[in-house]
Amino acid sequence: MAKSSLKNYQYFEYLAGRIRQGDNDAFTELYQQTYDTMYRYAYYLLQDQDLVHDALQEIYISIFKNIRSLKIDRLLPSWMRQIAFHICCDMANERRQQRERSISMGADDFDVYSRASHSEADAFKSVYDKETSHQLHDALRCCSQRERQAFVLRYNYDLKLEEIADFMDVSVASVKRYITSARDILRRQIGDEALNPPQTVR
Repeated sequence: MAKSSLKNYQYFEYLAGRIRQGDNDAFTELYQQTYDTMYRYAYYLLQDQDLVHDALQEIYISIFKNIRSLKIDRLLPSWMRQIAFHICCDMANERRQQRERSISMGADDFDVYSRASHSEADAFKSVYDKETSHQLHDALRCCSQRERQAFVLRYNYDLKLEEIADFMDVSVASVKRYITSARDILRRQIGDEALNPPQTVR
């Protein structure tokens, strides 16, 4: 069977219903249809093949165990991406903490909030250093889930706006709105002294 696009909502609505009824063949079909796409998403976030394989195992286990919590079956693809996002971010944070314990601070900074592109002339790239990363992490808790996700994908993982839109299954305009809102919240939480003057989201 040809791989189905994650935009094919009717197909995934059909699969979700079958999986919820305990159809293991339907879950196998879901796995086969979505594995390549989920692999790319996980690799975007982790940049480590070994971690990606571990993450994918957790992602599909979580999907199988929690399918009954999915309220709208046609939104299965978006729900799967949310699961992937949270699992991969948790794994990235765990890896960061392990490395921080094994290396001296300042010798090699692996902080999950320090990977923004140095070539991008953007207002918020300066917050991704050791002095403000933990403060940023706390401030992000004040953002909505969508705002937090868009911001992290943009500045932590350096994804393009179009890639974030595809990941979150929203329009580019919505991504810009989420990022702008997150910036405003972070500016209030962290303060202008920690951030450069704001610029337009590009």
